[in-house]
Amino acid sequence: MLPWADFPAHVDYHPGNVLVGEDGTLTGIVDWIGAARGDARFAIVVMRFAGPPDRLQDDVARHIDQALDEQLTSDELRPYWAVLSLRLVDWSIRHFPDPLTERWLDFVETRID
Repeated sequence: MLPWADFPAHVDYHPGNVLVGEDGTLTGIVDWIGAARGDARFAIVVMRFAGPPDRLQDDVARHIDQALDEQLTSDELRPYWAVLSLRLVDWSIRHFPDPLTERWLDFVETRID
């Protein structure tokens, strides 16, 4: 078992749930209602899906991508990426116009190998 596989996993980790002070210091993380025991690194993948796909500033997206590359192997990332890909593409099909779904599909393909 991975050493981080028994930590709380925040399944709704996105910028809106991260509290930052005026000086840029992390002050808290909110909305733990869906948290569960699991691989805490899943939260990094969830953060990368904070959408729509182009919502994150480029430097923030690069920082998260770097964390994904450092923290997860391709085999570890694949199921997390697949779950969130299905979730967000499904959500966009049901709730938003076709162009957004196309943007999600393009984004999803960036890490499918």
